[in-house]
Amino acid sequence: MTGNADFRVSLAKYQLNAVDAIAETLRTVSALHDREPQHRTRISRELGVILLRAPTGSGKTLMLGRALEAVRGQLSAKTVWFWFAPYAGLVTQTRSALAAQCGALRQRDVYADRDASAARDGDVFVQTWASVAVVKKESRKVRTDKEASLSVDSMIAELRERGFRIGVVIDEAHLNFGSGAAATAEFFLNVLSPDFTVLATATPNDAKLDKFERDAGLKVASRVTVSREAVLKAGLNKIGLMVGVLRFKEEDRVLIDTEVATLTAGWSQHSFIKDKLAEKGISLTPLMLVQVEDQQEGKEDPVARVKERLIEIGVPEKAIAVHTSGEPDPAFHTLAYDPEIEVLVFKLAVATGFDAPRAWTLVSVRPSRGRDFGLQIVGRIMRVHPLVRPLHGTEPLLDRGYVFMSDPELQVGLDEAAADLKAVREGIAVLTDTLDVSVLGNDTRAAESNGASPLPPPLVQTVTGEAEADRVERQVSMGLLNPNYATASTLRQRSALSAVEGFSAPITPPLFPNLPDALSPRLAIAQPIPQEHQVKYLLRTDLGIPSTLVREELPNLFDIEGDLCPQIAREFCRMVPMTSMLLAVNSNAELSMRDLFNAGQTDQRNLSVRMSAARIAEQAQAQLMFNDGIDPRRIREAVEAELARLCQKGGIAATSRDIRRTINLAILRKPQALKEAVRIAQGHYIRLESNEPIPTEQFGLKDAAKARKGAYGAFIGRYNRPERAFVEILDNDDTGRIKWWLRNPENEKWATRLILPTGKRFFPDFVVGISGRRTRDSIALVEIKDDGETGRLHSDSNAIKIRSEHSEYKRVFWSFREEDGVFLKAVWNQSYNRIFSAGPFEIEDMVLIQ
Repeated sequence: MTGNADFRVSLAKYQLNAVDAIAETLRTVSALHDREPQHRTRISRELGVILLRAPTGSGKTLMLGRALEAVRGQLSAKTVWFWFAPYAGLVTQTRSALAAQCGALRQRDVYADRDASAARDGDVFVQTWASVAVVKKESRKVRTDKEASLSVDSMIAELRERGFRIGVVIDEAHLNFGSGAAATAEFFLNVLSPDFTVLATATPNDAKLDKFERDAGLKVASRVTVSREAVLKAGLNKIGLMVGVLRFKEEDRVLIDTEVATLTAGWSQHSFIKDKLAEKGISLTPLMLVQVEDQQEGKEDPVARVKERLIEIGVPEKAIAVHTSGEPDPAFHTLAYDPEIEVLVFKLAVATGFDAPRAWTLVSVRPSRGRDFGLQIVGRIMRVHPLVRPLHGTEPLLDRGYVFMSDPELQVGLDEAAADLKAVREGIAVLTDTLDVSVLGNDTRAAESNGASPLPPPLVQTVTGEAEADRVERQVSMGLLNPNYATASTLRQRSALSAVEGFSAPITPPLFPNLPDALSPRLAIAQPIPQEHQVKYLLRTDLGIPSTLVREELPNLFDIEGDLCPQIAREFCRMVPMTSMLLAVNSNAELSMRDLFNAGQTDQRNLSVRMSAARIAEQAQAQLMFNDGIDPRRIREAVEAELARLCQKGGIAATSRDIRRTINLAILRKPQALKEAVRIAQGHYIRLESNEPIPTEQFGLKDAAKARKGAYGAFIGRYNRPERAFVEILDNDDTGRIKWWLRNPENEKWATRLILPTGKRFFPDFVVGISGRRTRDSIALVEIKDDGETGRLHSDSNAIKIRSEHSEYKRVFWSFREEDGVFLKAVWNQSYNRIFSAGPFEIEDMVLIQ
């Protein structure tokens, strides 16, 4: 309902029904008071409470006001009404609406007019609870008797002495009594002690209603429920509610400020609506609502942040208004009607109840969502402006509200709110004049009704060991526990869980990422093997094993940085066509919208979203810091110089700022290219060393299983289950390709290694002699991973390792085992920028030079 109307509106059928039901119930309760005056309190609290539940935009204020008008002069005693709104802004809005549409009601001001002798039937005081019940300066004024005026407490007492009854209307009743609930409840029950209580809410939430009944010591005896369908048929609610989701190119996802993108989507939709209204000749400026989070201590002001971003996407500053609890607009209730204002930024504290009939679009950048959030949104943008009602049902663009959230994963509140509203059916269940009032004198009935009911049983019974089960599931998902945990013995389960418990939270990587699987123990125990259990195994020279392995070594990077960085820059500029990125400012996003109320109603379009320069610079700087041995500033300077040279050579005019931005963009769009450039450039300086011989003997368990092709003739050393299974396949090869295999232990001086772009060393798990392979000593290197599903395989470090190549032995073969025991090849997919499987691992493949 709009408070600025200058004519008395006719009621829709559902509104007439609601008004009649409320008025008739008030007459019935009034008659009960006359018949049973000794039971006034019980009648008031158990029979005199009426609930009006109706969707926002259905005209709750209008229905309540007309009901009070309808009973003026018709109840058995004169009645003065105290109408409570949850926020000060709604007090002004309610007063305006009552003045325009319920002229028979005389409004009075609790601050300035507390003269009981001047009261007449149907007087209405509109205020907040805080103005009379919360302990603060304003409420103390009205609760204190003065020579010139009574306190509100004394006024109510005198009204009763003069034969008046007291009625209370509580708007937005689902908010209960607010932050001062105890003081408010005391004032409600002991000072007001109303004879009639009318509650109104748009929230179909019985749990909150039950809480209100407990807090206020009431029972809701009569209910008038208005369905959304009825409001829709009357043309007072929009037909649909579209939720917009933005999807970005994978390569641009980290370059886009999702908040800016969401505001862009909302402003774009707002502009479409504005154009459609102009096309239809409707003189109305639509309103876009932007809901922000509360400001945290020491953090930036979210309102200032959002306002700056709105201006950045093209919203005129003069078209933006702000209303928050910290920055209240004294004329807040008029903002919704000011055609100069196209965007209203507000916080949750003022989200409930304000009237914005020209609002079609809402953007929320708040970090949390819920059902109540969804209901607020539905209420704020689902009203139909009077000027648009003649087109109701004929213009799909104007018949829907539009919601855009910065986090599309948190739409659950909207879905739940829509489901709640669709489930509400129209109905009236009220007292009638045939009610047997004699029950009021039955003490047994009273004791039962006032007795405390036992607490309901919990929805989910506690299950013994449930907490431990949750911990196990978390550790398995992190890769710290084997999925086969459940099949182990109880003793072994406890040992394994104890070993990994507390390593990390679910959202952080393990503190010890190389820790062996607690349920995949090495065949050689971790403790030192007693001397009497060990025997010496000799290196088998009959298999053709070389005396040494070739390992990569790199000089101190500081000594070669001056020459290395320009080479990195040249390689990077060769791999990434940066000159084509110089003018790249925007990225295309796909906007998908679905209607929460009408299944199957969807819409899609492309949207141009500006990439965030600040985010690009910040993310790019982080990407540059991957090698502790190379100063990222030197790399950047070298790449800037190389790109400037290419621009000059190609006749491209580019400023230093353009060049820096383009480099940042290139680093982020091609995240592996810079590391690859470092790898190639480092290759010019890598030394190949082979001066550390493979040990001619190693110690192992006496009864170690024999290995036909193992370098020491037995399975000695440490293996996890996948590694042991893999080398057994090598050892049992009957194709003639496998000549020998050797465990390549990490950090041993004689072991072969690769130098990574990060400056770290990579020791592949196995060195294998392959007949027919054209590398030094026919050697292939193999890395075995635990599986292909967990994040361990797809870690950033593995993405670097799998792309690296040994100077002599070439690319390392990677493999992991599926649950059925089959080993698959793991390869790097350039298009998807991640590791994929490429079919079964075949020994024959190791002959090839990758």
